[in-house]
Amino acid sequence: MKNNSGKTKVVLVFVIIVIAAVAIFYYFINRPKSDENMTVLSKTQAVVQRDLSIEYPKSPRAVVKYYAELSQCMYDTGNTEKDISDLAVQSRKLLDDELVAQQTSDQYLADLKSTIKKFADEKRRIVSFTISSTTDVDYATVDDGELASLYCIYTLQKGTLNYSDKEQYILRKDSEGHWKILGWQSAGGNQGT
Repeated sequence: MKNNSGKTKVVLVFVIIVIAAVAIFYYFINRPKSDENMTVLSKTQAVVQRDLSIEYPKSPRAVVKYYAELSQCMYDTGNTEKDISDLAVQSRKLLDDELVAQQTSDQYLADLKSTIKKFADEKRRIVSFTISSTTDVDYATVDDGELASLYCIYTLQKGTLNYSDKEQYILRKDSEGHWKILGWQSAGGNQGT
């Protein structure tokens, strides 16, 4: 009799293991795929989702880097009207109040759309950019407050031709301690490769 109860226990354990294996297999076969539930964001959507009221860039270099990322997205031909509008709103948040005051939001958006159209017509786009290293940022204190100056070299493509454009950015620290873009100018470039 003892021998029978031992065999029964082994059979019972075996049946439980088989049922567990079938249940686990069934779960993995029928569970929702995580990729199916996730929405894939475009590069533009990912860039504009940044909440600057919570995570404003900490340094002049980080501000220019984020502005360059926004600029690169602006000239992407796959953008919708909403994408362009969102990029305009986000980029204006990086600008100094003095610079923002020179144009209304509507004027800024209209100028941006015009420039984007010109880029598209000329088949131009921003391929990449390089920001000055942290040791190459120049700081100064003037009557208007703290200023910083640095460079961004954009690599652009027009048709099959690549060329670079070097821009100098001037930033000013605002009353909240945020670095804002006061202005920029071409510092040479247009070197074809």
